[in-house]
Amino acid sequence: MKSVEEKNEEFVLNILHDIKSPILSINIALENLQNTPTQELLNDIYKVNRHNLDYIENLMGNYSLKKGKYQMKQEYFNILNIINEEILALKLLIIEKNLKLNLITNNDAINVNADKEAVRQVFLNLLTNAVKYSPNSEEIKIEVSKNKKYASICITNTATERITEKSTGLGLQIIKDTLLSLNGKIYHTKNKNKICFYIDLPI
Repeated sequence: MKSVEEKNEEFVLNILHDIKSPILSINIALENLQNTPTQELLNDIYKVNRHNLDYIENLMGNYSLKKGKYQMKQEYFNILNIINEEILALKLLIIEKNLKLNLITNNDAINVNADKEAVRQVFLNLLTNAVKYSPNSEEIKIEVSKNKKYASICITNTATERITEKSTGLGLQIIKDTLLSLNGKIYHTKNKNKICFYIDLPI
């Protein structure tokens, strides 16, 4: 059994991991502003920064670091909205790396029954890894579907063996623990240079 101190340390490391890439996106945008100031770029910076502030505020309101415990909530929400919001948070980094990101679904709305902020953390973590560890000019594919019990999400990207080890470390274990608390699950497969993460959430 892990001690409370160990759980708290893992939690803090995971949060730092989650917010690093969105902050990097802002830094890239600010560097671009030195050469080509545009209103569109300013709007993107504002949206990413607003997203980060909301994310941190929600964590501060819902997590108890002292106890190493998260107070789970149950609510219905559209998982596609969460995915699109986390894509937006990473938009500038996606552009910087010239990545092609495809969100594939046959539905406009796929509602799940879970804790929205916990799910948001799961997808920020997974998408951050996909963007961060994909080589430049590659494709990231996100497929979303549902059956009678679950909404199923598959995230596929290109990754080397060394990068695969990084993207399946500490963060993945915390995600597994989070999804277990939500009655969901996650697993991954590796085929040549493609790594695929599969997430199931109750509907």
